Order: sequence, then C-alpha cells, then structure tokens
Amino acid sequence: MIQKPHSKKPPDSKKTHSLVRSNVAGIRDVTPSRSKTQPTTADGRKRSSELEGINLKIIELLQEDGRATFSSIAEKLGVSESTVRTRVTRMREKNMIHFITVTNPLALGQSSWAMLGISIGQSATGTQAAEYFRELDEVVYVMRIAGRYDLLVEVVVESPAALRIFLDQHCYESNFVTNVEPMVGLGLYKSLYKWEIPVSQNDSDF
Repeated sequence: MIQKPHSKKPPDSKKTHSLVRSNVAGIRDVTPSRSKTQPTTADGRKRSSELEGINLKIIELLQEDGRATFSSIAEKLGVSESTVRTRVTRMREKNMIHFITVTNPLALGQSSWAMLGISIGQSATGTQAAEYFRELDEVVYVMRIAGRYDLLVEVVVESPAALRIFLDQHCYESNFVTNVEPMVGLGLYKSLYKWEIPVSQNDSDF
C-alpha cells in the first residue's frame, strides 16, 4: 500500500510576524512584531526608540554630570565602557546630545540682559530674521513664536549703554524689524539648561 506524503500546512501569516528567530547565538532578532507597540511618553505621545533603555539612562547621568567618564557611567549601568562610548558617539552624530560649557554672564561682568519681542516686516521672513540674530555674539537665545511678536531674542551685554547700542544697530536701524519691545531683566532667579526626559512604562534596550 502506497502512502501519500504528508503535505505541509503553510504557516499562518498572522503568526509569522510574532516569531522571534535565534539562529545566531547572542543576537536578538529584529523581526517586527505586530503585537508590539511603539513606546510612548507619559502623556501618550510616541517617542523615538533612540531614547529608550540604556541611551536614556546615559543621558540622565550626563545631565547630572557632563564630565562623567565613560568608565564611571558603564559601572553605574552595569555595561561595558565600549558600549557607553559607542552609544554616546552615535547620539552625538545624530545631534541628540551636545557637550557645551555653560557660563554665568553675571559672574563674567555682563550685567545687563533683556528679552526682545521683535516684529518682522515683509522685507524678510521669520527664518531669515532668526538666522540674522542667531549669528550675533550678544544674542544667547532666539525663538520664532506665534502671537504678538515674530521672534523672542535674549541679549546679554556688559552695560545699559551696550544694550542701547545693540538696539540701535540691530533693531531700530534694521530694514526688516518693524517693532521691538525690550523687556529688561531686573533679576535672574532660575536659568536651567536641563530638561526632564519623560519616562514611559515601555522603555527597552536596543
């Protein structure tokens, strides 16, 4: 009696996407799983996987101490120094983090600062105006905004006289600035260069 060969049942396409292959020892497969959702922040917004897991912890440690060594970070996280070095290099290449020296302008003799609300005319776009102010040495902050003004520009100079000169040269005599409202600072109570990263329940290493 001749037996017919058993025909193989085709795999269920719905299940194949949830399989995790492990053909190579030590390597986790990156096959997408339909059941896995993209990590979100505490308020429900989707967040890039670049800020998940170890990368997120590295950033938090660097925010506490920007001079921390790779070896000290690796020891705290329980990973190798090369892992930390590679991830920091990758994040710098993607412009996710920057290393800068933050100065205290008051301690350096810069005693006058002001936030300028600037309105731009039709002779220049908001982007062009923002690029112009960004290149000035006295300017430490530039933001395009919606509302009463087109730009917010923060200026730090050595004296009220220097502030007047700045306004004359770059605002009152400007071809594209139609209105400027200087808001002179009377006291500095908080200047923070650290932002908190929202923590989600779905953090995972990558």
